[in-house]
Order: sequence, then structure tokens, then C-alpha cells
Amino acid sequence: MSSIGLVISIAVPILILLAVAVVVSKRQQKAIGQRSKARAVKEFVSELAEALEFLAKVDNQKEIQELVFSRIKQLNERYVASLPKKEQEGASAVDLDSLHKTVEKGGKKKRILKSDREIRYAKKQFSKILKSFGPMVKNKTASEATILEFRRYLRISILEMEVDSFTAQGDVAAQRGDVTTANGYFKAARKILIDFSMQYPEKNLRVKELAKKSAALFNGGKEEEGSLAKELSKEADSDKDEHGFPTDPNQDTKQKF
Repeated sequence: MSSIGLVISIAVPILILLAVAVVVSKRQQKAIGQRSKARAVKEFVSELAEALEFLAKVDNQKEIQELVFSRIKQLNERYVASLPKKEQEGASAVDLDSLHKTVEKGGKKKRILKSDREIRYAKKQFSKILKSFGPMVKNKTASEATILEFRRYLRISILEMEVDSFTAQGDVAAQRGDVTTANGYFKAARKILIDFSMQYPEKNLRVKELAKKSAALFNGGKEEEGSLAKELSKEADSDKDEHGFPTDPNQDTKQKF
């Protein structure tokens, strides 16, 4: 065998092996990329599912819950499609059947959040729900008017839950005689209501009710001069007789510094 033939007989198998290695490597890289993309979608679906489960615990608007569930199904389909073909069969980012049963049961109307930690968690979950609405207008899952209505409803709902929570904590503090803490909670509840950009019928009424609660801590709830002001007034009046004249005849001639 000539030297050229020997080289060819050695080089060809090597080239074939290299070509196979390149093809396998590309397929592996593609699969890795697909899994990475699918993992990101799965994490988002899981977070949105968690938010939906929380929403079902604190609110009874089934129409909103069903809309969010439809968005989760869309994202789950994207997750499955992102996987390598051999991994797609039977794959799911979340347990859709269990989640659907939760939605079918219907949620309960707002509950009192017991701590600042629960308030933060509730805000986080509602934020996920609100962010999921945007793409639904683009893909025509829901109309823009419907989404605007749902956004408004949810923003007012989380505000009301936060106000209810602060009010309840203020009531508890008032019952144990901690006036300073109670007043702090009532003021915080009033502030978030006043700072809230949206107007709704109950807003001003709630602000007034909280003002009365604060007043009740100091003067029995009557909108009158506070206790401290009354005491100062009494001290000033003690220098005068029953007719309003100074009890000290030399008072007007006393030097003031």
C-alpha cells in the first residue's frame, strides 16, 4: 500500500469520528439550551401558580382566577414545547388538574392579614398576578377593558387588606391600652389610603373612620379639644376667679421676662 493510501485509510475514519463528535456536541448543546429555556419558563409558571393559589384563599372573584389559570396553561404549553422532543411527552411545569380544582372551588373573600410579613407576601403574590395581565391583551386572551377592570379591582383589594390588617392590629393594641402603638397603626392605615392614587366610594369613609378611631384613643371618639389642651386650659383659668378677674391684684403690675 502506498503512503498516500495509508494516510487516507487512517485519516478518513478519524474525520468521520470528528464529524460524528461535532454533530453529537451540537445536539447536546441544543438540548442544554432547550432545557435552560424550559427551566426559566417552568420557574415563572410555578411562581404564577403559587400566586393563583394565594389569590383563591383571599378573594372570591372566580372570573379573575379563571383568566390567570388560562395564562398558566398557555405558559405550560410553552414550557413543554421548549423541552427536547424526547422529554415532552407527559411533561408539565405544574399540576394543572390540582390547580384547576382549586379554581373550581372558588375563593373566599378577603381575610385579615395578621402581620407585616403576611402583607409583604400578599403584595408579592398580587404583583405576580398583575404582571401576568399584560401579555394577555397582546395575545387577545382578554380585552384591554377587562384587564383594566381586573387591575383596578386587585389593586383596591390588596389596599383594603392592608388597611384591614393595620386597623385590626391597632384595635388589638388599643384593647391592651397601648395608645401609642394603636395610634401608629391607625395613622399608617390612613396614610396608605390617602396616598392611594385611585378613587373609590369607600375610600373617604374609611379615612374618616380611622380618624375617629385615633380620636377615640384620647377623648372617647368625640371630635373636640384634646385632653392635653384641656389641661393646659385649666391651668390658665386657675389664675382667675369665678368672674374671670385675676385672683392676684398685682398680676397686671408684675414684670414679665
